[in-house]
Parts: sequence; C-alpha cells; structure tokens
Amino acid sequence: MGRIFSKEQKEEFKDILETLGESLDITQTQYDNLTRSYKAVGEFLQNDPVFEPYKPIVSPQGSLRLGTIIQPINPNDDLDVDLVYRLSEKNPMWTQKDIKDKVGSRLKGSDRYAPMVNKKEGRRCWTLLYRDNSDNPKEKYHMDILPSVADSKYVERMTHLFSENFSDQTVDQISIRITDKEAKDYATSMYKEDWLKSNPDGYALWFAHRCKADETVKLRAEAIVPVEKYNKKKTVLQRIVQILKRHRDMMFYNDTEDKPISIIITTLTARAYNGEQNLLEGLLNVVDNLEKSITKNEIGEDVVSNPVNPEENFADKWPTHPKRRKNFYKWLAAVKKDMHEILDGANRIQIQIIMGRVFGKNMIEKASSLLVERRKSKLATGAALLTSAGKVAANTVGKVINTANTFYGD
Repeated sequence: MGRIFSKEQKEEFKDILETLGESLDITQTQYDNLTRSYKAVGEFLQNDPVFEPYKPIVSPQGSLRLGTIIQPINPNDDLDVDLVYRLSEKNPMWTQKDIKDKVGSRLKGSDRYAPMVNKKEGRRCWTLLYRDNSDNPKEKYHMDILPSVADSKYVERMTHLFSENFSDQTVDQISIRITDKEAKDYATSMYKEDWLKSNPDGYALWFAHRCKADETVKLRAEAIVPVEKYNKKKTVLQRIVQILKRHRDMMFYNDTEDKPISIIITTLTARAYNGEQNLLEGLLNVVDNLEKSITKNEIGEDVVSNPVNPEENFADKWPTHPKRRKNFYKWLAAVKKDMHEILDGANRIQIQIIMGRVFGKNMIEKASSLLVERRKSKLATGAALLTSAGKVAANTVGKVINTANTFYGD
C-alpha cells in the first residue's frame, strides 16, 4: 500500500478507525454480566471436595483476557467466555478422562448449572449455555470450561514471573497439560507429561509484550484470577485485532463453522505488529505482513505456531478441514483488497459506504455518530474558550493590567 497520506488524512482515518474499534467493544453491562458468571462458576468449581486437595486455580483466557472481545454481528448471537480450570497437582492414578469426567459430574450435579451443560460434550471443554437456560435476558453468552493440570510449582513460578522480564524460557515454566478426547491415550495415560501441552497464561503475557504495554494483561497468582476491570481504552494492537475479527465475522456471517479462527488472526496480527502508535499505520503494516509468519512443516503443511508453545500448531485442522485453509487465504486477500478500497475512497461519504459494506452498516453508522458527537463537543469546548477569552479581552480595554515583571526574573 504505497499511497502517501497527508497528516490531516492520517488523523481522519485514525479517528474513523478508533471510533470503529470503540463501537466494537462490548458494553459495561455485558462485561459485568460475563465477569459475574465467571466468578460464580469459579467459586463453585473451587469448592468441589473431589478437587480441593489439588489446589485448583481458575483463570480467564481468550479474547476476554486479551481485551480483544467484540460485539457479535447479530445482537441475538452469543458472546464467548473461556475459563481455565487447572489443578496444581493430581491424583497419580487419574487419566485425562478421569479429570474431565469429574469436572463434568460436578457441573451436572448442580441445580444451577446442570440445565446449562451442553449435551454435546466438547473435545476439550465443557460448555455452559447461559442463553438457552437462563431467565436473565442479559445472559447472552456461553462459557467454555477447560480442565487441566499444572506443575506443582505453578503458583511459585507465577509469582516469580512478576519480577522477571518476558522470555520464552520463563513463560514455558507456567505451561499446563489439558484434557483432549481425541488423544490416543485419553483414557489410559496417567502421566501428564504425555498429555497435550498448552500455555494460556504464557500466551496472555506474550500478547501483552507485543502490545508494548505489559500492564494490559497481568499474571495473577490467586485461586480465582479476577477478570481485569472494564476498560474502554485499548492499545493499538488490541484495536487492530478487534477490527480484523469484525471483518472476518462480516465476511463469514453465513459460514461460521469454517471461518478463520480468532487465535490464528490474533497470533499473526501480534507477530506482524511493529509497535506503531498510530492505528492507521499499524493496521496497514499488519495487513501487508499478516501471512509472513506462516511456515511449513516437513510435509509442506501450513504452520501457525503457538508463540509460547512451538509444538502446538494453531492451523492443525487445516489438513483435515481444507475449507478452513481456503477460507483463511480467501479472507486474507479480501481484507487487503478492502483496505485498499477504503483508503482510495475519494471522500468521507464514499469511505463510509465502503466501510459499511466491509464492517457492517449499523456499526459504521454507530461509529460515525460517535465521531460527530465528539467533534461537536470539541468545537463547543473551543468556542467556549474563545468566548471566555473574548470577555477577558473586552474587560481589559482601556485598563492598565498590573502584572509582575518577569523580564528580569523574579
């Protein structure tokens, strides 16, 4: 994208994109409902007498933790909440299946949560369907609960990481082993070292590091790690991820099963991001370089490696689901083309029409209204200051103003 923009044009596009990003944020009410449910489920799982001896820790993961969660296109669609339920130790005789089944039994044995448990058991998670089984119309979300086992020194290492700079070696120390129904040894292996490795805490720390603002995601060594407070202020990288996810959602509105998954978009975006502080410049750079960190394995398959767990390939489903790979590259071409068209728009009206097609007419109208209101407010503030200054000037006509002489200093 070689077009050169004036300073004014850059500011104009930046303002449009920033208000778009803000319009994509979930509301304070939605956020409060999500976090309230997260805390309630966490406390319920914490009090399970079966797992209590193994010092369980509950923490958020995914877009809620990274600060990249966005509104669904259809207001009747669900938001997604991800919860990690990790044991700091385990019974030496337990397999993955034992742990996953016991978590499921805990949920199914509850009057509150039993009706919410998805009848179709997930590969790795248990899912609570709040919308389908709740009397609260504000509970428009579902919660995925991932059972896992950490190292016995997990809490000690989490605490130790507070005082260290980010590095691959230290982050690997807080990895976990997760339950996976498709694993060959799912019901047989009692050795957690054989289980699938994951590192949601490490990924959150890596993403914060890529944001160039480590305070955006904190590691917390607590039994129930709280979700960070609602915050409308986002880093440039968080906004870019939100905008690209919205583009994906619009493009695959009728094909949600095979759309590019968020973890791939987030990972490639964070790798391509180069610390830009201007949202327009950051978005242009990311879109141009998004696919550059996709590698190939020894048999020529695409690899989007987990930055904190290289043995995990986020694109591992592409060989068995070729439509997902096809859709990713189709989306990649589309997002580049659409950005070109937006930036080549002749005027604000044309730009708004194109963005309405790409990101959704309602969302762009919402963003435009927000931008107009802010500019009106800014103009009103400026006018008030000018009026105030004018009154001061008028009142000083014909008068001698006694001020201290600072020409020679005090």
